[in-house]
Amino acid sequence: MKLVEAHVAKRQAEFSKHDFFADERLGAGVGGVLSFAPDLTFWVMAFQDILRLNASLTRNPQMRKIVRHHRAEDAGHDRWFLEDLAAMQMPAPDVRWLFSERHSPTRDAAYALVSEVYRTKDDRLRLVLVKALESAGHVFFGRVAAVVERAGWTKLLKYFSFSHLEVEKNHAVFEEEIARIVSGIRLPPKVRVEAKQLIDRCYAAFTAMFDALCAAEQEQHRPALAAAYRAVPPGLRVKTSSPLDVPVAAMTSARPLRARS
Repeated sequence: MKLVEAHVAKRQAEFSKHDFFADERLGAGVGGVLSFAPDLTFWVMAFQDILRLNASLTRNPQMRKIVRHHRAEDAGHDRWFLEDLAAMQMPAPDVRWLFSERHSPTRDAAYALVSEVYRTKDDRLRLVLVKALESAGHVFFGRVAAVVERAGWTKLLKYFSFSHLEVEKNHAVFEEEIARIVSGIRLPPKVRVEAKQLIDRCYAAFTAMFDALCAAEQEQHRPALAAAYRAVPPGLRVKTSSPLDVPVAAMTSARPLRARS
């Protein structure tokens, strides 16, 4: 299992370098950073089912205890997410929007990970799935929660704040308590290969979803930049590598979402 854990760490490090987590993007202010939130809706809801199904299909008593604990720790986080949308004055997407073309990359990622639950019949691989999900979550919540903290929104939000990250860290504490059991699990070469392939597929799904989130952000910003570009005299435009020269006005007029007092 140690070789598999090393592979999880490798893919986690690669994922942390995704453009979504780039310093330039995360430094844009909490309003801009969290503008993607509605696009994550289907994933957040489906995630609860992934954990439920993974736990219900696990037969080994020791491993079932681990995955059930993981599910219990994450229970209710979908409600946190919806409460955060309301706190940020973002309407919760309706069914038509959730199943629109715009939201299809998020659905695809969720379906890909649901398929992993049914693909394997080996409980050891169900534990690997949990580890892959946890590792990606540590990256996401760590980076986003830091932005929320800097903006002073930690008390306003739950899902996107350190409140969620602390729960994620509690998973790690629990895993330390059972490290002896996990480290003692021996994976035959064939199962080890399958485990690495499972991890790769999970991270491929996460990467595709976050690629789409970044692309959606660019599409949202393009009309505003184009309008600002037409409104600003050529002498005030800032040269960039973008197809558009970004107007100074566009760089300074962005207003973050306002937190409720």
